[in-house]
Amino acid sequence: MIRELMFLCLLNRTPALINIGFGVKWKEFDNVLVSKPFTFEILNVYSSTECVLLCLQIEACVSVFYRRQHRRCQFHDVLFMSPEDGQQDPGTEYYSLTVGTCPPGYVHNRLLNICYQLHLDKITYDDGLTDCTSRGEHFAVIDSEDKQNHVAKQITLSSDAAFSYFLDGSDAENEGQWVFHDGRPMTYFAWSPDNPTNTSEQHDYLVASRFTKPFLWQDRRRVETKRYICQKDL
Repeated sequence: MIRELMFLCLLNRTPALINIGFGVKWKEFDNVLVSKPFTFEILNVYSSTECVLLCLQIEACVSVFYRRQHRRCQFHDVLFMSPEDGQQDPGTEYYSLTVGTCPPGYVHNRLLNICYQLHLDKITYDDGLTDCTSRGEHFAVIDSEDKQNHVAKQITLSSDAAFSYFLDGSDAENEGQWVFHDGRPMTYFAWSPDNPTNTSEQHDYLVASRFTKPFLWQDRRRVETKRYICQKDL
């Protein structure tokens, strides 16, 4: 998927930014523009290098389209995953931003200090968690309204939104007492109407549900198959 890296440490500008981050070019998006509403844009930009540098300087920027023919940078706070969501736009290049220890191909929201990756395979809770922990990660922790809104937007704009996702959070140990993977009690909740259901002791695991926009939560069983989101601690 990711074919080419462009390190900002090669630039001779803004010394304070050296070695902090780099842009990852998504070759499959060459000559493609995703025409979703962008966060903002800057005109009269003459290179993709400058475009990525500007993205690095803007904390809200997760990815950027450089429209070479129009000399425009269009900045986004989400990461697009499929060129099929876009349309032909000759000369356009697409870059995601990688900063610090957040790996290439992950969504890195620097304002919220969260680094995560959507996984589009539908598998059980246990299999998803095993995949996350194999890389030293865990299911995504949503502990604020801002994080809930960001993740819901990311799901909606970057993938087929007709699927639900496992998140971090469970009351398997004590019914009604929801905790994160590290034992911290949960204090923020984005339950969908009539949830949590507590219809059985097996409904103990948190899911961002496709049935309630924008992906409000339900308590579900661990044997169900869902997509999932892995988070890397920074």
